[in-house]
Amino acid sequence: MRRVFLLRAYGDFAIAVQGLAPTDEVIASLHLKPLYEALVSRACISPREIEFVDFGIQGSQLNLFTNKQFLRIDTFRQLAKIKAYIESNPGQNDYVEQSARLGLLNLFTGHQFKSIFETGNPVYAAYDLQVQGLGKQGNQVLILPDARLAKREIPASILVRMKGRVARFGKDYSNFEQLIELIQAADYIYTADSLPLHLAYLCQKPHFVLYPEGGKIDFFTPHVLASGAYSTFNQFNHV
Repeated sequence: MRRVFLLRAYGDFAIAVQGLAPTDEVIASLHLKPLYEALVSRACISPREIEFVDFGIQGSQLNLFTNKQFLRIDTFRQLAKIKAYIESNPGQNDYVEQSARLGLLNLFTGHQFKSIFETGNPVYAAYDLQVQGLGKQGNQVLILPDARLAKREIPASILVRMKGRVARFGKDYSNFEQLIELIQAADYIYTADSLPLHLAYLCQKPHFVLYPEGGKIDFFTPHVLASGAYSTFNQFNHV
């Protein structure tokens, strides 16, 4: 049986909970539990057995996987907690989501993690998640411009040309439950390349993603890739 450690950002978790096999044993960072509970409470996913463990992750993901937090002392505290967990709960078939900095993770934990997919490859394909054949129905358009990384946020110069309800974090929603409810009530969604994109796919809502020039498309949903429902900020001409 495969044991999978989920240590990355909320969007990664939203993909993984759809794609992991029922036989996978899932160990997830405690910071992901509120999103899991919101997904279950809003009937987005069925409950499954997940062991949530406090690895000291206070941001959006393990510091080792970030550039900004990489050399902070908290990074080594987090790695020490992962190492201590493995020593108390040995496993021989352990995985993390992607291969980025896998060598460093193995070095600092003294363990041999494998990765579900190689960084840079299409993520949804790695989990065998399929195109849903989503079509726009109704006129309730929702625009979710915020993103974990500031460079991925949809610029105001684009928002003023778009027709639909713009919902901002901290103003129109402040938790995962409220965000999911907004998505569930919408007919079509424009979103930045961030968690709402993956929630739109999970909630089976047709969606379009806008992203910055030079941005990668490996995390785009099957719907977006199959229908061409994506555009860089500079190329976007929908109104």
